[in-house]
Amino acid sequence: MILSSKDLPARKPKRRPGRPPAIGLEEIAEAVLELGFQGLTFAAVAERLSVGQATLYRHAANRDELVRLGIDLAIRRIRWPEVHGSWKELLESWSLASWHAWAQYPGAVFEVTRGIVPASLVDLSDRVGVALVERGFTPRDAVLAVDLVFDLAADSRRGVEALAVTLDSQSTSVRQGMQQEWANHQGEDGVAAEFRGEMVKAIHADPAAWFSGKLRIVLAGIEQELAPHRP
Repeated sequence: MILSSKDLPARKPKRRPGRPPAIGLEEIAEAVLELGFQGLTFAAVAERLSVGQATLYRHAANRDELVRLGIDLAIRRIRWPEVHGSWKELLESWSLASWHAWAQYPGAVFEVTRGIVPASLVDLSDRVGVALVERGFTPRDAVLAVDLVFDLAADSRRGVEALAVTLDSQSTSVRQGMQQEWANHQGEDGVAAEFRGEMVKAIHADPAAWFSGKLRIVLAGIEQELAPHRP
C-alpha cells in the first residue's frame, strides 16, 4: 500500500531555539575575581572565559563594569557581622570586617575609592547606618560615624597595598625604602630621634594591629562627639 502525502500526518514546523548566551554575569564576576583587580584588562577576562571580546561587550560595556561585577560578587561572598550589640561593638566589628575584606581582594579598595561602587556595598552601609539610628544616633551623625570608620578601613588598606609596591628605580618595596630612610636618621639625639625611632616601629608594625589602634581612637572620638548620651 502506497501512502500519498495526504495520508501522512501533518508535520509541525520545528522551532529553531535561540542560541543561549555563552556567558552570564556570574561567570564574568567569577573570572574577574580569579584574575584579580590589579592590572585587570578586558582582554584578560575574555580569554579567561574563552570568549571573544565582542561577546563580553554584550554583558559589560567597559572595564569599570567588569570591576563592578567582581566587587559585587566579592561583597556577597564575605561573611559580614550581625548588627547586634552596642553601637561601639557594631562599628568596631564592621570596620574590622571591612579591612579584612579589602585585604582578601587586593586592588579592590583602589577601585571603590575611585567611584566603582556596586549596589551591594551601598546596602551594607545602609544596614549599619540604620542600626546606629536605632541605637539613638541622628541620621546625620550616623552617616558621619559610618563614613569615618569605613573610610579609615579603606585608607588603611590602600596604604598597606601602596607600601608593598616595588619601585622601578630599585628592587625594594616602598615599605622597605621608608624603613631604610627613617632608620638612617636614628643616630640623632633628642625628641626627633625618639620620634623617628617610633616611626620605624610603626613601619614594622603588623598592619592589622596598627589599624585596630587607629580605630580605637576614632571610636573614642565618635563616643565623645556623635554618640547619644543617655543619663
